[in-house]
Amino acid sequence: MNQSLSNSEKRWVRYYIGDVTGTDPFWSEPKAYLVLNSLLFDGIETEISRTKEGKFLNPAILDDVDRLLDFYDNMFSIFRKCHADSEIITYRVERHADFMPVLDKKHTISFTSTSKGGFPDAYRDRKGITLIKFIISGNVPCIDVAEVLGFYAKPEEKEILLPPFMRLNLTEIPLTTGELSITDSAGKSPVNSYKAVCHTLNTRERTGNISDNKGAGQRVYNALNNGLIPDRQDVEIYTQWKKILQAIYKNCCT
Repeated sequence: MNQSLSNSEKRWVRYYIGDVTGTDPFWSEPKAYLVLNSLLFDGIETEISRTKEGKFLNPAILDDVDRLLDFYDNMFSIFRKCHADSEIITYRVERHADFMPVLDKKHTISFTSTSKGGFPDAYRDRKGITLIKFIISGNVPCIDVAEVLGFYAKPEEKEILLPPFMRLNLTEIPLTTGELSITDSAGKSPVNSYKAVCHTLNTRERTGNISDNKGAGQRVYNALNNGLIPDRQDVEIYTQWKKILQAIYKNCCT
């Protein structure tokens, strides 16, 4: 059952899915999710893979730590309000490299966009892909974007958003003939295919906090955006800061 969202919650959902306007460096970023999700992965391999795909990591997203925490607070608040009423089956074409920690930890790492519309025939912005079929039973927290927003910029995506830290039962399944035709940016078929059964997830309000350490992270982003190797000390500061952020929200999930 989906409860009514506050204006702040709706604004953050729209921001996450890239429904943005204006020229402000933060609020106009259509792919802020690249950073918002990368912050939930260990190390910087996720950031490296994004920039190798030609994607831009916007340093402005790290400008204001209170604003950043407000995003995560509101998103987890929405997952406390929104659950599947009955079983939903959704699909995702995942980067194989991003799937490996999911397979290892047996839970979602970041916010996970899935679609009720099946797998697309090609996924040209990712190199090396895994297909995932999600089984979302009733009472599992998820956001049906069209339902909570009423109108949004990408209705054709039929998007169902899953929370970070959701436990998954993962089973490898054979690739079908049709799925073998789904190709990545190099024209290669999927590495593998998995069924993911989602478990319920209870979340509480955040109690911890995090200091503002934007400088190191922004320098890491600027280096990667320009095809350079980030300073080792900046990487260390940034990855330790990420660990604190991750722990704050993981500790709110049971």
